[in-house]
Amino acid sequence: MPRTNEISRGHAIGGGVVAGIIGGIVLAIILSILYVTQHQSIWLAMKGAGAPYLHERATQPGFDAPAVLLGIVAHFVVSIVWGVLFALIVYGYGLPKSATVLAGAVWGIVVWLIMYYVVLPLVGLGQMARSTPVGNAIILHVIFGLAVGLGFLPFQTSLEEPT
Repeated sequence: MPRTNEISRGHAIGGGVVAGIIGGIVLAIILSILYVTQHQSIWLAMKGAGAPYLHERATQPGFDAPAVLLGIVAHFVVSIVWGVLFALIVYGYGLPKSATVLAGAVWGIVVWLIMYYVVLPLVGLGQMARSTPVGNAIILHVIFGLAVGLGFLPFQTSLEEPT
């Protein structure tokens, strides 16, 4: 029979997967809207996460099915990893819902810092990170973090009284 902490860890990981998917969806929608409003190809938003593998192919406008598929898969894998890490950090502390959402916003800043100053340079996309306006990147990642925090709420243990 599984021990309680193994069950709790599994619950947190499952919640992190869900939260990461929700954060990934929200970020993908916002990026798609931004590309369209800037009169750029919407497909660039979907191919971008495939850039470490596809290089220039991921930055070309227009539909490219393999590039879009790889970009979407890579985007959601990364989002899920960040969601699971968030869940493993905050799960079980009995945080109130508002604190979990606030932690998500802070998590978004952590994600931005690590992605833009560690991960992207390591995968050869340092120039892309440097060319992105910092304010835009922070706002997008805070929104991602808020979505992760909100997505994780059903899985978070809480010390709050039921309402």
